[in-house]
Amino acid sequence: MKTTLEDIRALIVSKMQGLTRGTGADLLFGEVFDYGQGKFEKYPVAVVLPTGGSSGQEIDTHRNERTFSFMVSLYQEQSRAGATKQEANDIMTEAVDKVIIAFDQDKTLGGEIQRVKVVKMTFDFKVSAGTYIFATFQVDCDVIVSNY
Repeated sequence: MKTTLEDIRALIVSKMQGLTRGTGADLLFGEVFDYGQGKFEKYPVAVVLPTGGSSGQEIDTHRNERTFSFMVSLYQEQSRAGATKQEANDIMTEAVDKVIIAFDQDKTLGGEIQRVKVVKMTFDFKVSAGTYIFATFQVDCDVIVSNY
């Protein structure tokens, strides 16, 4: 079982990197980052960042339950040179659905953590140095760690 921030972030990044478009083998995301990034070359993009930890508790004298929180942000460019408004919307809708389904169908990230929860989602459209569609997921991962 994975119990560190680094290892759990890597599991989420790997999950994002493995998602495919439609029912084919084409990768869903053009780029996936595990650090803050603002320059993207190929869309859609996923960025996975740790945001902290929420509730945790002592289970017994040897084990603690800990919750790591992450923000998974999706970006899709919308422009005359890139995707049209309709294409960008369709791409982002598919990406959002795929991310939700991926976590719903793999509640333990391959048996590596106790439980993953997508607890909050937001969607937005912004014009700032280009036009983008955004989606953000709060992903909480519960783990059981040894209490030494």
